[in-house]
Amino acid sequence: MKISLGRKSAQILGTVVATAGLVLSIGAGTAAAGPSGVRFDVGPKLSDGSREIDIYLNDRYAGYGKWTANGDTLTAHDSLADGYGIGAYLGTSPVREAGTFGYSSPFTRNVGGDLPEDRSYNFWVCIGNNSAGLTCSNVYGVTS
Repeated sequence: MKISLGRKSAQILGTVVATAGLVLSIGAGTAAAGPSGVRFDVGPKLSDGSREIDIYLNDRYAGYGKWTANGDTLTAHDSLADGYGIGAYLGTSPVREAGTFGYSSPFTRNVGGDLPEDRSYNFWVCIGNNSAGLTCSNVYGVTS
């Protein structure tokens, strides 16, 4: 299930999901619809807890979001000059975000910070902008 949210709503949703451990099953509500034609290709959770989600817009590779457990680094990479940014989110409290919003592509943003070892977190990515809203992937598990 893909959801469409505003950027702030995506951060708030992450906090709720991380804190309550909820199953994600909500609709778009009143937020902007977000870009259409988005496909998320989700890589497997690797043995160290890392994961990558590739983003395609109208069958064109747009970029990726990635959690790297070795180094506790969240990465967002935007490779397509389409007017949209990419955000990668980790369900910490507060939600950790690496975003390319407001930068010309190609652009990569890395956000690190030490986390306790062997903890499970929720991870998801979104594509969009302030005008269109965000289209977000499902939420997937990762480990620090």
